[in-house]
Amino acid sequence: MPAIDSTMTPKELAPTVSNEFANAHPLPSGRSVVVKVDGGREELEIRSPAGDVEVRIILTENGPVVNLRGARLEMEATDAIALRCRRFEVQSKEGTELTSSGDIQITGHELKVRTERDIHMNGEMIRLNC
Repeated sequence: MPAIDSTMTPKELAPTVSNEFANAHPLPSGRSVVVKVDGGREELEIRSPAGDVEVRIILTENGPVVNLRGARLEMEATDAIALRCRRFEVQSKEGTELTSSGDIQITGHELKVRTERDIHMNGEMIRLNC
Protein backbone atom coordinates (compact mmCIF):
# COMPACT_ATOMS: atom_id res chain seq x y z
CA MET A 1 0.00 0.00 0.00
CA PRO A 2 1.42 3.46 -0.86
CA ALA A 3 1.97 6.16 1.75
CA ILE A 4 -1.31 7.44 3.19
CA ASP A 5 -2.35 10.86 1.91
CA SER A 6 -5.07 12.70 3.85
CA THR A 7 -6.75 13.59 0.54
CA MET A 8 -7.20 9.94 -0.47
CA THR A 9 -10.73 8.61 -0.50
CA PRO A 10 -11.70 5.36 1.28
CA LYS A 11 -11.99 3.73 -2.15
CA GLU A 12 -8.37 4.67 -2.93
CA LEU A 13 -7.28 3.34 0.49
CA ALA A 14 -9.06 0.01 0.18
CA PRO A 15 -6.86 -2.76 -1.24
CA THR A 16 -7.91 -4.35 -4.49
CA VAL A 17 -8.54 -7.80 -2.97
CA SER A 18 -12.28 -8.06 -2.22
CA ASN A 19 -11.97 -9.51 1.30
CA GLU A 20 -9.71 -6.66 2.51
CA PHE A 21 -10.76 -3.26 3.83
CA ALA A 22 -8.73 -0.26 4.94
CA ASN A 23 -10.05 3.06 6.10
CA ALA A 24 -7.93 6.11 7.02
CA HIS A 25 -9.01 9.00 9.20
CA PRO A 26 -6.76 12.09 9.01
CA LEU A 27 -5.81 13.88 12.24
CA PRO A 28 -5.05 17.61 12.67
CA SER A 29 -1.35 16.79 13.31
CA GLY A 30 -1.02 15.33 9.81
CA ARG A 31 -1.03 11.81 11.19
CA SER A 32 -3.74 9.37 10.26
CA VAL A 33 -5.53 6.50 11.96
CA VAL A 34 -5.88 3.50 9.67
CA VAL A 35 -8.26 0.62 10.32
CA LYS A 36 -7.56 -2.57 8.35
CA VAL A 37 -9.66 -5.70 8.15
CA ASP A 38 -8.40 -8.64 6.10
CA GLY A 39 -10.47 -11.77 6.63
CA GLY A 40 -10.00 -12.63 10.32
CA ARG A 41 -7.15 -10.13 10.83
CA GLU A 42 -7.95 -6.71 12.30
CA GLU A 43 -5.39 -3.90 12.67
CA LEU A 44 -5.34 -0.34 13.94
CA GLU A 45 -2.45 1.88 12.88
CA ILE A 46 -1.36 5.42 13.60
CA ARG A 47 0.79 6.69 10.75
CA SER A 48 3.10 9.68 10.63
CA PRO A 49 2.50 12.45 8.08
CA ALA A 50 5.05 10.63 5.88
CA GLY A 51 3.05 7.38 6.12
CA ASP A 52 5.37 5.53 8.53
CA VAL A 53 3.64 3.30 11.10
CA GLU A 54 4.19 4.73 14.62
CA VAL A 55 1.65 2.58 16.50
CA ARG A 56 0.20 -0.73 15.34
CA ILE A 57 -2.32 -2.84 17.24
CA ILE A 58 -3.07 -6.24 15.74
CA LEU A 59 -6.08 -8.01 17.22
CA THR A 60 -5.31 -11.75 17.33
CA GLU A 61 -7.04 -14.80 18.76
CA ASN A 62 -4.50 -14.75 21.64
CA GLY A 63 -5.07 -11.06 22.40
CA PRO A 64 -3.78 -7.77 21.04
CA VAL A 65 -0.20 -7.32 19.84
CA VAL A 66 1.03 -3.73 20.25
CA ASN A 67 4.01 -2.26 18.40
CA LEU A 68 5.21 1.26 19.23
CA ARG A 69 7.86 3.20 17.38
CA GLY A 70 8.93 6.67 18.41
CA ALA A 71 11.78 8.99 19.19
CA ARG A 72 11.08 8.46 22.90
CA LEU A 73 8.65 6.22 24.77
CA GLU A 74 7.60 7.11 28.31
CA MET A 75 5.37 5.49 30.93
CA GLU A 76 4.37 7.11 34.19
CA ALA A 77 2.15 5.81 36.97
CA THR A 78 1.28 7.15 40.42
CA ASP A 79 1.50 3.60 41.81
CA ALA A 80 3.11 0.58 40.14
CA ILE A 81 3.96 -0.49 36.62
CA ALA A 82 3.76 -4.27 36.50
CA LEU A 83 5.16 -6.27 33.60
CA ARG A 84 4.41 -9.99 33.44
CA CYS A 85 5.68 -12.14 30.62
CA ARG A 86 7.29 -15.45 29.77
CA ARG A 87 10.59 -13.77 28.79
CA PHE A 88 11.79 -10.15 29.25
CA GLU A 89 14.51 -8.71 27.03
CA VAL A 90 16.05 -5.24 27.07
CA GLN A 91 18.62 -4.07 24.53
CA SER A 92 20.18 -0.62 24.39
CA LYS A 93 22.98 0.79 22.24
CA GLU A 94 24.45 3.50 24.48
CA GLY A 95 23.70 2.51 28.06
CA THR A 96 21.19 1.20 30.57
CA GLU A 97 20.41 2.88 33.87
CA LEU A 98 18.31 1.57 36.76
CA THR A 99 17.76 4.06 39.58
CA SER A 100 15.61 3.84 42.72
CA SER A 101 15.18 5.94 45.87
CA GLY A 102 14.38 2.66 47.64
CA ASP A 103 15.82 -0.84 47.68
CA ILE A 104 16.43 -2.81 44.48
CA GLN A 105 15.96 -6.56 44.59
CA ILE A 106 16.86 -9.03 41.85
CA THR A 107 15.64 -12.58 42.40
CA GLY A 108 16.16 -15.52 40.11
CA HIS A 109 17.46 -19.03 39.70
CA GLU A 110 20.93 -17.87 38.65
CA LEU A 111 22.56 -14.49 37.98
CA LYS A 112 25.30 -14.17 35.38
CA VAL A 113 27.20 -10.92 34.84
CA ARG A 114 29.55 -10.48 31.89
CA THR A 115 31.51 -7.37 31.00
CA GLU A 116 34.46 -6.60 28.77
CA ARG A 117 35.88 -4.23 31.37
CA ASP A 118 35.89 -3.80 35.15
CA ILE A 119 32.98 -4.38 37.50
CA HIS A 120 32.65 -1.63 40.12
CA MET A 121 30.73 -2.25 43.35
CA ASN A 122 30.57 0.64 45.79
CA GLY A 123 28.68 0.39 49.07
CA GLU A 124 29.00 0.84 52.78
CA MET A 125 29.42 -2.91 53.05
CA ILE A 126 29.50 -5.58 50.34
CA ARG A 127 28.19 -8.90 51.64
CA LEU A 128 28.69 -12.15 49.73
CA ASN A 129 27.02 -15.48 50.55
CA CYS A 130 24.92 -13.97 53.37
